[in-house]
Amino acid sequence: SSGINAEWPLRPGDTMAMANVLQYVSGGRFEPSTGLFKIPAYKVMPKISSRFKSPKERQPPNYRFAILAPRLFHTNLSLVHYSVFFQMCRAHHIGYDIREREGSIFTLIDSYKRDLIGMAVVESDLVTAMKTFHRNLSVVHQEISSANLPGKNNFNTLIIEVDKIMASLAVEEPAAQEAVESEEKTEL
Repeated sequence: SSGINAEWPLRPGDTMAMANVLQYVSGGRFEPSTGLFKIPAYKVMPKISSRFKSPKERQPPNYRFAILAPRLFHTNLSLVHYSVFFQMCRAHHIGYDIREREGSIFTLIDSYKRDLIGMAVVESDLVTAMKTFHRNLSVVHQEISSANLPGKNNFNTLIIEVDKIMASLAVEEPAAQEAVESEEKTEL
């Protein structure tokens, strides 16, 4: 047989590490058969007003949309102490809500150079996840860049790419909404 015999070194990569962080923080798990990362719903304590709702209405959706960026590079990150970075995030309401299992998670990658970070955004719908990801990139980029010291980075490229994706989602979203509305009318 003339088959090619090649050995591929299989080892965990950056995306796998981010997925593991996401799994740890959210309690979710990846299902390879469906390609979905499922996060278990949290338990809701019934309130007086929610007693009359069906259990389906009381529980949040059992899925989330995640965007992983394992290698965000900016030379100016090395000029910012991690405590200042996280204070900046808190000031701009960038964080992760453990109860809702939504928000933004940052990973600190290189403690020596400190010019790389990872970011994961988890939201209940894709459009919100994309908007949150875009906003986080823009805020961090604006906060650590200046006219005198712009720094080398991949933030600008990512922001442009996310803009393109959001534009395509905006075009697809009205068509999807119309399909859902027409489906609801036929059920009635």
